[in-house]
Amino acid sequence: MREKYAPRSIFLRTIVCVAAIAAGLLLSELTSAGASDAVSTPAQVEIRIGDLVVSHTETTHENRSLEGIWSPHDASLNSMRAGRVIEGATPHRLVLFTFDDGPNAHTTPRLLHLLDQLDIKAVFFLNANRIDGDSTRERTQADIARDIVARGHWIGNHSFSHQQLPLANNAEVAFQIDGARRIFERELGTRAWLFRPPGGARSARVDGLIESRGYTQMLWNLGTGDVQVSTPEEVVETWRRVMSRRERENDERGGIILLHDIHAHSVTAFVQIVADIRRRNCSLLERGEELFDIVDDPTLFMAPRNDEEYGVSAPALQLAPEVLARRQAKLRIETAVRCVER
Repeated sequence: MREKYAPRSIFLRTIVCVAAIAAGLLLSELTSAGASDAVSTPAQVEIRIGDLVVSHTETTHENRSLEGIWSPHDASLNSMRAGRVIEGATPHRLVLFTFDDGPNAHTTPRLLHLLDQLDIKAVFFLNANRIDGDSTRERTQADIARDIVARGHWIGNHSFSHQQLPLANNAEVAFQIDGARRIFERELGTRAWLFRPPGGARSARVDGLIESRGYTQMLWNLGTGDVQVSTPEEVVETWRRVMSRRERENDERGGIILLHDIHAHSVTAFVQIVADIRRRNCSLLERGEELFDIVDDPTLFMAPRNDEEYGVSAPALQLAPEVLARRQAKLRIETAVRCVER
């Protein structure tokens, strides 16, 4: 059986070596070009694949001149305040996981454990009423929300109680936005600067009420339909269909994935989607194509609103060539290791 897979293994090992050399050269060039902006010293890391050893340069604090490859953790995403409406479009295979409607005492802890295992960070759009109150469930969910922050994820305001904002009057909309903010500040010690309107329902009036408060609205382009179905397999299949349609009709090969951490089948589907992404990357690596890159920095999608009117959409995320090359060089090494070990 080993002989059957030998050619593929040799190919991937070759890819590892080539990727490592390319990554080293690129990192060296970019580091010297922006040395004045660097905030840490690169470290040599060895990757072992059987008797093969690959060394490459890894930094924990990336060069901030390279458009947000790395940023210090700020759960509130203060650097994303007052931006255009983010819809998630991108021609790159970049994907950001977002989870709505939590936290949930039964399902969110499992999701947090899985995110840690998979080394993935996500944006959690929280409903404030779930952590407001003195019941055992609400106190437990407040602890979970604090755990979300402690584990290095980001939070977004998803309103107080998930009311459809275009159907509410101005005072009700203000309560849904500001009431949630006050609860976040009280329970989490911080606020959020991202806002996701419940159901994605918007109007020009509501856009103004949200964005006049400094929020950046983050929507999504890769829905999973997880609130309409009851099995993880259905969620994954919907995600695949949406991905295929977006690429075919809009030339979008990635974007912002919407899931809900209040459903057990959605949490399981998250793991299956990650597995599907990583399987696809093995094939993409062999073909020499751009790999799927699970986003480690939501600010990549940010576009300042400046003095423009409320409700203006952000442009599709287009990475600078050197940023894309840097991310892909590191990802190719990680993917080659994973695919050989699979």
